[in-house]
Amino acid sequence: MSPIIARAAMRSAATSSSRMVTRRNFSIIQSLRSFGRSLESHPFERLPVSSKPASADWGRLLKRSGKTAVFYVPAMVGFLAWPYAASVVVSPRE
Repeated sequence: MSPIIARAAMRSAATSSSRMVTRRNFSIIQSLRSFGRSLESHPFERLPVSSKPASADWGRLLKRSGKTAVFYVPAMVGFLAWPYAASVVVSPRE
């Protein structure tokens, strides 16, 4: 093995072992400080002052709800009424 490769292997082994040994000490104050920082509100959560909020578009909301109801209502009627329909078909008529 060449001395250059051996030196590089020794150097990488020494740096990786020194990384594993060095650790930061546990500090209650530091962990409480980071916990307190996590509770702070983010600056982007503030309401904008320069513009007023957009008004609701009730027409679009009603149109979307109507399109949903066109599929949802018949599907739910079919799903909930199939046991009754099956009992009428299967039961003998008197």
